[in-house]
Amino acid sequence: MKLKIWLAALALVLCAVPALAHNLWLVPMDYNPEVGQELKVMIGFGHSYPASRIDEQVKEGMLQEVSAVGPDGKVFPLVKKDEGLYTLTPKAPGAYLVRTLMKPGFFCRTKKGFKRGNKKQVQNVTSCMHFQMIANAPILVGSAAKAQTPPKDQELQLLPLVDISGLKSGDSLPVQVLFKGAPLAGAKLTATYAGYQPPKDLPKAKIDPKLSPKEKARLKMKHKMASSYPVRLKTDAKGKAEIKLSAPGWWLVILNHSTPYEDLKVCDTNLFKTTYTFEVR
Repeated sequence: MKLKIWLAALALVLCAVPALAHNLWLVPMDYNPEVGQELKVMIGFGHSYPASRIDEQVKEGMLQEVSAVGPDGKVFPLVKKDEGLYTLTPKAPGAYLVRTLMKPGFFCRTKKGFKRGNKKQVQNVTSCMHFQMIANAPILVGSAAKAQTPPKDQELQLLPLVDISGLKSGDSLPVQVLFKGAPLAGAKLTATYAGYQPPKDLPKAKIDPKLSPKEKARLKMKHKMASSYPVRLKTDAKGKAEIKLSAPGWWLVILNHSTPYEDLKVCDTNLFKTTYTFEVR
């Protein structure tokens, strides 16, 4: 019974909270900089992944951390220029992993709409979700070819299983998804590349005319977002999947995973969202 209640709450929140429909990603200006070169890294946020790789501007106070894992495995902060722009100057050759974390938080659904906070902070709650969003981007300096792994404190991880330095259009990228260090079977994975345009003959969303204008708009947005991601996969029993790289450019992979919240008196669901951006030549 508790599982059914949790699944119902998850469906309600996922389908309706606008903020949770957004994604967070990283936009390095160069995935293969030289030692001593100042690398600019922008923060991507929004619904779509346009050719510019920037959809919406990051708001002040939204991010908790922007850092990198160096070739020695140590984590260090990037230099902040403004809310959406940071820099990294690699001091040694090797593989780096840039990452940013959005400040985690709670959303509750009520009869009067959505409010920030958990069940103990908001009245008349229908459902509650706690979200955690992280973005990763591999940076290869010098002759490095194997991507750096995320820190162990990152619960939802995507790991390329081959060298990524020479990825080309037409290749397949085998990956493995880990959750809390273990392979995650059935993980939902979507992917696209910057500037992707869905086919013009894509069927339109079937929407019940009896629905409210707000609900119609929500369903249209949901359909539009789904059509913007040509790759939609689930991992196998070992947490593995293969992404077909159908075009050159900057690719974005999105992972979603949900679990029951630890204390159902506080919230119903944990949403973990991780993105991974890389270049295909």
